[in-house]
Amino acid sequence: MTITESQIFIALFIALINGFLALRLGSTLYRT
Repeated sequence: MTITESQIFIALFIALINGFLALRLGSTLYRT
């Protein structure tokens, strides 16, 4: 099973978005 560059790019992009949202949610909960 080969992983194409596009799949790697999509996976990294999704991970980046999830990390950003988690960081925002965490900081919001930490402030309150």
